[in-house]
Amino acid sequence: MPDNPLKALRFLVIGDVMLDRYFWGDVERISPEAPVPVFNLRYITKTLGGAANVANNLRGLRAQVELSGLIGADQEGEEFLSLLREKEIGASCLVKEDGRPTTVKTRIIASSQQLLRIDAEDRSPPREETTERLKENLQRMLPDIDGLILSDYAKGLFLKDGFSNWLIEEARKQGLIVMVDPKGLSWERYRGATCVTPNLKELKEIAQAEGLFARDMGTVCEHLCRKYDFSFMLVTMGAEGIYLHHPEIKRRFPAEAREVYDVSGAGDTVIATVSAFYTAGFPLEEVVTLANKAAGVVVGKVGTQPILWEEIADYL
Repeated sequence: MPDNPLKALRFLVIGDVMLDRYFWGDVERISPEAPVPVFNLRYITKTLGGAANVANNLRGLRAQVELSGLIGADQEGEEFLSLLREKEIGASCLVKEDGRPTTVKTRIIASSQQLLRIDAEDRSPPREETTERLKENLQRMLPDIDGLILSDYAKGLFLKDGFSNWLIEEARKQGLIVMVDPKGLSWERYRGATCVTPNLKELKEIAQAEGLFARDMGTVCEHLCRKYDFSFMLVTMGAEGIYLHHPEIKRRFPAEAREVYDVSGAGDTVIATVSAFYTAGFPLEEVVTLANKAAGVVVGKVGTQPILWEEIADYL
């Protein structure tokens, strides 16, 4: 196995963090009370979700990681912090906001099939004093990191006017690579990022919002890169692979998955892998090839699980 070039790198991931909770069991009958399945609960597992899953993927690749975002002053927040300690992910940039619940996604799984998802969340913007605390933490951390990832899950963190623009500008002053996993149609908040990584659905939505009807993917990406000052873009396309749009490289990388059990978290794996190897100085096409292979591995796992160094090292 080759030496790991990522161990010396330190990343800051900021975004909408959440606790992913799984209820595992089986269904053997229909309820006599209503035409619904009766779920027999066997056990419960918890893992890091949202932006925290991006951080978890970076740790799986053995990079060093600090995480920033909002949690609540509640039991779920404490469970979330416990998982961060277990994974050795830094939490000094996290902020607890009184009155805001920790975002929790609960999935009901029977025989490896998801029956139901229950979301508990507050998608309102953070309070002014919360944003100032975040800025103080981030300002302190930026000089000590090698790369920055913004993971937007539309749970409220990036809704504060000017916050993400301030962060990207501060990071670029430090000469940092800034990667963004976007959400929604307000891409002005991502201006100046190195790379943005929408999925195909998100790209179609922003294309319509920009008035780019019936345009090919390359034309859409070219427009977005020029308008919002991105260096390049990656579009994740599920079973169709990944499209890379760079001034010198425009190509599609076919999907690498052999078996697909669960696509949740695959986008997190892509942005984490691309950020890690691109920051380490690998050629861009090789970086995307590795990210494609990593995504192919994680979709073969049930539930939100990260890529591990051992699972991708041989591809180097």
